[in-house]
Amino acid sequence: MIEIVGLQEGQEYEAAIHIRRLLLNVWPDLAQSKRDSVKIFAGFKMYGQSVEDLDVVVVGAFDQPREFAVEYKFYPRENDPFVPKQASVKNFALVIEVKSHDATGVHFEDKVASVRYIRNGTTKWECVTEKNRVQMFEFKKYLDRHGLDRVHVQDLILFTGLRESDLPQRPHNCIACDASFERVLNVLGQVARPYRNGSRVTLNFGGDDVFTSLLSGKFGVFEVIEPTPLDRKRMDMIARKSVPDEWIDDLGKRQIILRGRGGVGKTVNLLQMAYRSYDVRQHRSLLLTFNKALVADLRRTMALLGVPRSIERGGIAIETAHGFFGRVMIALGVIENYDDFLDNYDRYKENLLEFLNSGAITVPDIRSMSQKAPVDFDWDLVFVDEAQDWPQDEIDILRHLYGSERVTVSDGVDQFVRPSVADWTAGVAKGGLQPRRLKRSMRMKSNIAAFASDMAAAMGLSDWDVEPNTDAAGGRVIVIEGQLVERPGILHDLAKDALALGNYPVDMLACVPPALVRASAADGLCLPASAYVLSGGQVWDGTARDIREHFADHREQLRFVQYDSCRGLEAWISVNYGLDELWDYKFNQARSSAVKDDLLLSEEDYATTHAARWIMIPLTRAMDTLVIQVGDGAGPLKTALKSVYARRRDFIEWRSQP
Repeated sequence: MIEIVGLQEGQEYEAAIHIRRLLLNVWPDLAQSKRDSVKIFAGFKMYGQSVEDLDVVVVGAFDQPREFAVEYKFYPRENDPFVPKQASVKNFALVIEVKSHDATGVHFEDKVASVRYIRNGTTKWECVTEKNRVQMFEFKKYLDRHGLDRVHVQDLILFTGLRESDLPQRPHNCIACDASFERVLNVLGQVARPYRNGSRVTLNFGGDDVFTSLLSGKFGVFEVIEPTPLDRKRMDMIARKSVPDEWIDDLGKRQIILRGRGGVGKTVNLLQMAYRSYDVRQHRSLLLTFNKALVADLRRTMALLGVPRSIERGGIAIETAHGFFGRVMIALGVIENYDDFLDNYDRYKENLLEFLNSGAITVPDIRSMSQKAPVDFDWDLVFVDEAQDWPQDEIDILRHLYGSERVTVSDGVDQFVRPSVADWTAGVAKGGLQPRRLKRSMRMKSNIAAFASDMAAAMGLSDWDVEPNTDAAGGRVIVIEGQLVERPGILHDLAKDALALGNYPVDMLACVPPALVRASAADGLCLPASAYVLSGGQVWDGTARDIREHFADHREQLRFVQYDSCRGLEAWISVNYGLDELWDYKFNQARSSAVKDDLLLSEEDYATTHAARWIMIPLTRAMDTLVIQVGDGAGPLKTALKSVYARRRDFIEWRSQP
């Protein structure tokens, strides 16, 4: 049988209908066949991959090979090209990019296809051949994540506005609107490097067991992410018209700085502005952060909202600063590959900035980079999260690439994680800067916000200025003194409490200190996550490097991150393991640092202030319930906790665990 899955309207769905028609023209019995199966996925989402949107994916598997007419020479994996006497197909997996441009909007350089787009009144060309090839490799990575690493995948480009006579001489991977499915199979015989068996060729993209799993509805490869009620609330908050019109009007005209402490909604405001600009003006926006866990979390939200990052339709991309600047360096010829990239990152940045300042890399070079790879570099707007942590060289590079007027930044005031605080006002012309101050707590219920303010005061942070949100009453704090790692039942109880209010484990967040991370563990999980899994739970463990690249794709997965990666994240319930260990870690880190932000402070006072500021980051992640676990020993953090507990016993629960 043939089944169309996914979108039920639009260009992708029309292409899926067209492919179904082509298949039935060759094999009419496929419509009712119970032994042969073809699935056509329109608007396929690869949740968690760097490339998420595929126009059409076609997967087919036949009980017995089906023959088709031979038109061209085939190019087998071994031996010379030849014309088979007989050709058949056993199975196939295709990633198809669909383009509706007419002949005036398509350009072929040899066999490489580019398509024309007009954005902001400027004509631009996108290399669709390279784009499709990248999609194919990302799809293979996606299958590998699901345990399907023995599948050949072929990239194809369907030009619905061209005829076969408009295409270059074959072989190549482009097909036109008048191509039959037998023509498609002949193209596969040329570009998919099939195996030759004498004078016969059978197109076979993998074993029967692999394709059975791939086509199984229970396997999960093509599972749709189901949003939780909290996801829906977050999606509604981003999509609704909530930021003032004048904020949107400033975009692209002057640099905007949103300032505020943790929990006031800086990241949400950035996303609201980017979404409005996409929805109304079809702008393409890039949001940059240093936090991989936050990248994964925000990509999940964008996937649930269905926001693309395409050239023609606009959209929003979420990336790490390191990843983005690395691609810039390669595109501009500063580096050739990513070998030892992070080890030499500062030196590479220095070289890039020197080339930009000296004119060795010119404005036309930057424009050419954008034209050659518009998906990666053609951005109308750039949003920078937690901008206070950016070093000056990265600020200068970003301005060389996009100018200050296209940049909007969120400044966490004193939530810095790098030794120095960035100055985004330096070098901006008079009238070219628009600051916005955010004070009202948007994430935390009123009790959590009051607790955070009290903790800031108890730790000596006298300038904490977050106003509780009186519209969000309630909230509770649980302090656990003693063991928590070996008591995963507490997490299950918290998850049950959340479920009773319509929330799920993915709406929770567990933060852990470095001492609980086990890079060499057999299961690859941090200690609390491992204990939770052994007790029957599911996790997304962002403490593992390979997991941080992908977001949580199931609502039963409880999220775990290191404290260093928790900024910008939010949760209905936040669980903080060893918060006193975080204090000690950041205190000792500051004492060993040669850099202080205030020469009037003693080394001890500087380290204390640094640790206190860091403690405020995890204390402002929770919406409803904040759980804090500390050890049995005394310390400055526990002293502060006890002083606040003495005044706030109405909503703070103190538990002593054996």
